[in-house]
Amino acid sequence: MRMKPRLGTVILLLSMVCGTASARTGVIDIADYKGRYDTRDMTPFVYTLLESLPADKPVKLVFPQGTYHFRPEFAAGKYHCITNHDNGYRHFAFPLTGRRNIEIDGGGAEFIFHGRIIPFLIEDSHGVTLRNFTVDWEVPFTLETKVTAADAETQRVEIEIPDEFGHAVENGKLIMRAEGWEERIPGENIVFDPGTMATAYRSDDYYIPKPDNFDIRVTPTAPGRYELHPRFVRALPPVGTILTFKGVFTQNRHSPAIHATASSGVLVEDVTIHHCGGMGLIAEKTDNVTVRRLQVILRKGSPRMITTTADATHFCNCRGTVLIEECVFENMLDDATNVHGSYVRVTGITAPDQVIARINHPQQAGYEFAGKGDEIDVVDAETLLAKTTLRVKKSERINAHYIRLTFTAPVEGRLTVGDGLENMSWYPELIFRNNVVRNNRARSILVSTPRKVVVEGNTFSSMMSAILFEGDMDHWYESGAVRDVTIRNNRFLDGTYGGADFPTIFINPHQKKEVPGHPYERNITIEDNLFRTFNEQLLRAKSVGGLIFRDNTIELSEKYKPYNDLPTIDIRSSQQVVIENNRYKKPGKISIVRK
Repeated sequence: MRMKPRLGTVILLLSMVCGTASARTGVIDIADYKGRYDTRDMTPFVYTLLESLPADKPVKLVFPQGTYHFRPEFAAGKYHCITNHDNGYRHFAFPLTGRRNIEIDGGGAEFIFHGRIIPFLIEDSHGVTLRNFTVDWEVPFTLETKVTAADAETQRVEIEIPDEFGHAVENGKLIMRAEGWEERIPGENIVFDPGTMATAYRSDDYYIPKPDNFDIRVTPTAPGRYELHPRFVRALPPVGTILTFKGVFTQNRHSPAIHATASSGVLVEDVTIHHCGGMGLIAEKTDNVTVRRLQVILRKGSPRMITTTADATHFCNCRGTVLIEECVFENMLDDATNVHGSYVRVTGITAPDQVIARINHPQQAGYEFAGKGDEIDVVDAETLLAKTTLRVKKSERINAHYIRLTFTAPVEGRLTVGDGLENMSWYPELIFRNNVVRNNRARSILVSTPRKVVVEGNTFSSMMSAILFEGDMDHWYESGAVRDVTIRNNRFLDGTYGGADFPTIFINPHQKKEVPGHPYERNITIEDNLFRTFNEQLLRAKSVGGLIFRDNTIELSEKYKPYNDLPTIDIRSSQQVVIENNRYKKPGKISIVRK
């Protein structure tokens, strides 16, 4: 079903555009249509232009340099499911559905979005290129407040809110309110340091936990100034820091900048994202994605501290190659990238060759787990280890949370209710090289794929672990034990400063039961890297078979005060571990614990 805008009068615009565009292929210069569009809202023009073009013909749309605004009122829309986001009725500025070989070249233009709209939808398309433009929102999806006073005795905090952050107070509660939407807050929150432009040192101390973060009394004291009485985890945020809010979990990821699904051959190049209400790029069930010189960065001169309200990039059940290179990712409220598959859980056996499985992840309702011909591993829920392999004959969606899978062979004796299922046909190789990750909440990268992984030439500095390997079947349901990982020639600079005891590199599968001699992760090499650290622990690993840590340089940093005394390397329940030829440029020596 074709998406339609909500304005009947755009038919007139369609007639104006079709006369020229439908007869043309190749390059379409938007400058040729000057006088036929309104830069204050380009949405109806873009929709009608795309509708006039044949979907199967190569085409390049080139924008003249300038500033263009996009609003949701007249945008194409539909009920839309987005993995790791919040589902619902969504509007799209560039609905690229069923397209073949289309390129959007912004020509250096700025695309400014308003309200809850998704800039780019790439759906059931091949050969889509996005390049040479900037994405930003007129009003952000966050509330960023300056702490002007803090009294630990009374648990009182005074804040100041700049005008550009839409808000109101109703019945003693603070509300984020902007163009066509509102969000109750505080919800999820974190503190930034305007001196470092990063999440604050020991920022975990200043978190407002549940249930307090849903119900905080607010008292206005002056225009744009308010008094709060929250309960923080360990301490009140220092005066001068930036206390930020993004609303309630499962309600605050609605407008990623780019959503690619069921597509192939996607290229995002020379694009800048200053802000969005979700992930910068989220790709699912997509083959071969290249991300080159994507900058998720703060706008110069802006008072904002936050870019994306979730990951900069995220890849769920993709395949082929995911290449991310020469990018800068900063000030996100989650990771720079996360590459993983998904576990679903068997809830019933309905025929000799058939099961019903549940999609358990809270933000994957409606997710397309498998298709005909896919290879499925049956996974023990306790050990996360594969028991057997089946092949899909038929996949049917029952509803948003349940699917029916019919296999080419009987399932009796091969699986039981409660087992996990993992789609082995949809994992990509990952190349993550020559990128910069800094100043963000959470990790730099998460890696969960059995295909080849190369992480090289990057600079990492995040408040949690720089690299995390983690499979679980009880929280995020992210699958993909690694089998071939090389981490080399990277710089790890002063990370893990958030206050929790995270190592720089963390190998941490969530197994409820380990099986001696059968590790979850395999073949991870960490070599020729620079670790500059104020905290001690560089590597913590468990359930790994084949782990090499060699030829690395470790330097002492005094940027932050150490807050733990953990061993440099902590290895547990692992085999074939090699630690050699590492240079330790600080007093003492590398401390190693093996259990």
